[in-house]
Amino acid sequence: MSQISLTYAPPSHGWLMLRLTVDGQMVKIVASDVPNNPMHDLANAIEQAAQGERSMVWWHLEPDGYFMKFVPIGHELEFRLEFATNSDRSRIRTIFLTRDGREKMLMFFWRFLREFQSHAYREPHWRLTDVSRMRAIKAKIVRNTKV
Repeated sequence: MSQISLTYAPPSHGWLMLRLTVDGQMVKIVASDVPNNPMHDLANAIEQAAQGERSMVWWHLEPDGYFMKFVPIGHELEFRLEFATNSDRSRIRTIFLTRDGREKMLMFFWRFLREFQSHAYREPHWRLTDVSRMRAIKAKIVRNTKV
């Protein structure tokens, strides 16, 4: 069973600092909301993984990048954090790799995202992330991960 923790500091002028800890190993990610909004992409990735599809989130560090990858494997989910210098995927290296129950892992990330969205951060600090889909995403997680 994986031990995952994900916390953040309030965004400031388009930058968001995350602390991701997996099984005692911690990485600090200071990501930009340009050219993509990774929180929006996280919602999409969670939804895709709930539907049994591989998905990914790019956390752009300008110029480097972290990539969170979600790979459904039956009723489990493989979570992988990778780093790439200059965000060049041909130069990617794995930082974390863990696997746990798909519903458990997706609900962890869903709760993180929902908590972030509850603050309704706005420009110039962070682009507003649409919360309207969150109930539908949660329903997909629960419905699609049951036997």
